[in-house]
This record gives sequence, structure tokens and C-alpha cells, in this order.
Amino acid sequence: MKSLKIGNLCASMPVVQGGMGVGVSLAGLASAVANQGGVGVISSAGLGAIYNNYSKDYRAASIWGLKEELRKAREATRGIIGVNVMVAMSNFADMVRTAIAEKADIIFSGAGLPLNLPSFLTEGARTKLAPIVSSARAAKVLCQKWFSEYSYVPDAIVVEGPK
Repeated sequence: MKSLKIGNLCASMPVVQGGMGVGVSLAGLASAVANQGGVGVISSAGLGAIYNNYSKDYRAASIWGLKEELRKAREATRGIIGVNVMVAMSNFADMVRTAIAEKADIIFSGAGLPLNLPSFLTEGARTKLAPIVSSARAAKVLCQKWFSEYSYVPDAIVVEGPK
């Protein structure tokens, strides 16, 4: 099989693990996939419920939980680790900012069009952005918006649907 290249990231096994929440796609699964040469993905969904012993404040617990999961994954692998952040989540911005600050390799974002995703990139950030869309039309709208507003095009696009 050919490797999967996304910018400077290279997965020797062209497999991207899905971001399955709540509590399925965490550091253990993501690092195992990354150790086999694929792209391991941590789901940011529901981390506030999983890490509620850190704080009863859902947002604070979610941020802490994502930091912890990324830390654990980094300790277990030198492979590619991404984060799945759904647009529909109430703490979307917190999770995106945290993933970028913690140097996740890539963010996958769907469950709505992540039209403002590039706005969260900070100077020097190397996190790649991969929106999840359901059609060519959605990809076109998103690419036009990102380019006109942020002079940025997606590093990769995930297309999912019934076909």
C-alpha cells in the first residue's frame, strides 16, 4: 500500500482511525493505531463526563481531559495523533484551541461545516486541518470560505456519506 501524506505528515499505513466518542477513541486506541503506522484519533466528545473527577465544570474537565489524552498518546507513540472535534459540540472552540495548543498533528472536524476552523490557528501552529463533509458542494463552499477569509485551504478533506 502507498503511504498517506498530509502536508509534512506521513502515515506508512494509509489508515485514519475514526474519532468514536464517548470514551472509545482515547489515547490507548489512538496510540495503538499510530504505532502501526496509521493516523490515531482521539475523540473530544464527552471528555468532560469522563474526566469529571478533575472538575465538575464540564468545560474545564473537557479541556483537562483532552490535554491528558494527548499527553498519554504522546507517551505511547511517536506516530501521528489527531483529534476529532464536532462542530455541533457546545465546547467546539475550547476543544479546537486545546488541540492546537497541545500540538495535535491534525484536527478532523465535522457534524456541521467547520467554517471558522482556521481562525483558531495560532502563529507557528503546525496542526493540520481536515474538515469532514458529505458532498462535493459542501467541500466547495468550505474551501471558498476558508480561502477568502483565512487564505487557507484544507490540508485534507474527509468525505463521508451513504455511498
